[in-house]
Amino acid sequence: MASYEAPKKTSKLRIFLFILAGTTLFSAMVLMIFLATDVLTIPYLTPVAHFLGIILSPFVPLLAPLMLGAFLKVCQHPTFPRKKTWVLITACWCFNQVQRVCTDVRGLWSWTGEEGALEICGLNECKGSWVEVGLLVLVVLGQWRGWRWDMGLVDKWVEGIVAQNINAEEAKKQKAMGADVERGLVDSDVKEVVAKEDFVGSDMEKTALLADVEVNGVEKA
Repeated sequence: MASYEAPKKTSKLRIFLFILAGTTLFSAMVLMIFLATDVLTIPYLTPVAHFLGIILSPFVPLLAPLMLGAFLKVCQHPTFPRKKTWVLITACWCFNQVQRVCTDVRGLWSWTGEEGALEICGLNECKGSWVEVGLLVLVVLGQWRGWRWDMGLVDKWVEGIVAQNINAEEAKKQKAMGADVERGLVDSDVKEVVAKEDFVGSDMEKTALLADVEVNGVEKA
């Protein structure tokens, strides 16, 4: 019978390094955000954060639409292993953007005009907010109508997550199957040993019984 090879376990050191790298990256991002918004001030790092903020500011309006699109695509995808977990993760991403999006939308119009009239922020003054609102509407409408609003990029990311979780689930099943096979082999070996012991014991009993019969026959003779 061919031996079953269980999938190799991920070393604890690799898991620890992965968690450490993820935590460090997240902490660095939060620190840079605080420095860029002047919540914190650290010499030499604050100017760097301001410079990065200027470079990345054109891409900020894209964050909320991408995260909302990822959430909608994960929700609409057929069932796959750990789907609820990824729905929760993408929902947290969207929740983190809610406050900023609400602030941007509220800044587009206000009742500060003459005699309390509604005043709308112009496209030149609030270009980023208008782009963000327009992309959010496009994402919701495109996802509802089935358009490829993301040119397939978010779809590829979601399919990669689905494939990764399916492979992990299959590896877990194979590992369990391998454990069951090994357990079955051990049980069969134990049963074979017990059967041999019973067979040897029965042979010894038969030999002893024959010996007693021969001794009794000799004594009678």
